[in-house]
Amino acid sequence: MAKKKQPEIMVHNFVAKHMHEVNKSQVFVDRKKNAKRGYNKHKKGGYSNEYLPFLCAA
Repeated sequence: MAKKKQPEIMVHNFVAKHMHEVNKSQVFVDRKKNAKRGYNKHKKGGYSNEYLPFLCAA
């Protein structure tokens, strides 16, 4: 009687499988140039007291 071949165990490498979706070139913004131009990422003092409903005015 001939021996049956056992199926080979597949090893799934999820890192290699999905690396083409994640590892892409990025375009970065030069923060030093923007700072010299006066660019602010977060504007300060943008909210009024009317916007905050939980603020208790005594």
